[in-house]
Amino acid sequence: MRKKLLVVDDEFDIVNMLRDYFEMSGYDVLTALSGAEALEKLRLQPDMILLDINMPDMDGLELIQQMQKKNNQIQFIVLSGYAEFSYAETAIRLGVKAYLLKPVSNDDLKEAFDKVYKEMEQTASIRQE
Repeated sequence: MRKKLLVVDDEFDIVNMLRDYFEMSGYDVLTALSGAEALEKLRLQPDMILLDINMPDMDGLELIQQMQKKNNQIQFIVLSGYAEFSYAETAIRLGVKAYLLKPVSNDDLKEAFDKVYKEMEQTASIRQE
């Protein structure tokens, strides 16, 4: 299964750093600097979306809700600078697979993504049987 990831964050440097890291790890990486841009990139069918919570045009939780209406198969991982319980609680209710806090180590990122893709591969395998 080829891994297609959409990274959404309003901080240009973070988006570029994450894109470089995941491309070196074998992912096809799409990027967006806003929620509106991310919604446009949904047509490119990413498997997973890594997104920030706090963005100026629409917050990450609202973005998740809008994307789930269009494609409920996408998996989400939140990367946020906010450790507020209410954000994490809402993310869990929306089915987010992981809620990581900035700054995050490469090992923690890799572990979260490997776990989610393993689950996705298992689900795909079950559907094929």
